[in-house]
Amino acid sequence: MIEINSLEFYVIAFTVAMALVALFFGQDNRGEATTEVTALSLNPCVTDDAGLVMLQAQDDGSVLVLRNAIPLDEGDTVNIVVTAVGNKLTIVEKKGVQSRTAIDLLADGTGMISHLPADRFHVRYESEITGQWALFTFSNRDGRSASSHLKF
Repeated sequence: MIEINSLEFYVIAFTVAMALVALFFGQDNRGEATTEVTALSLNPCVTDDAGLVMLQAQDDGSVLVLRNAIPLDEGDTVNIVVTAVGNKLTIVEKKGVQSRTAIDLLADGTGMISHLPADRFHVRYESEITGQWALFTFSNRDGRSASSHLKF
């Protein structure tokens, strides 16, 4: 049995404390962050499924992003900022600069993400336009797709 005032006790306590510090403040090896900004192609809204976000894996490793019923003012554009860190993918939808083409007040948007560094992702989609968000998982292989409705 180790006594509290012994040197062995303090060595063990110090070792445990250092292990806990290393666990809490150690390096996070999630990999390098990659960011891509893509403009969405806007078309008049053809569906009543407002707030639907869909990701579709393409054969070349790219990902097609589909977003239904984006509420816009005349002449607005929409960009998505895609950030991948390890297996976490964040897509933020933002209003772009004014364009000269007029569109309806609701538009469907499509965009292409050129390359993702992993096959499976935990996705967070945020719309700064509506203040809504969605969480879902997506596998970028074999033509798979994943979708979710935005919520407050």
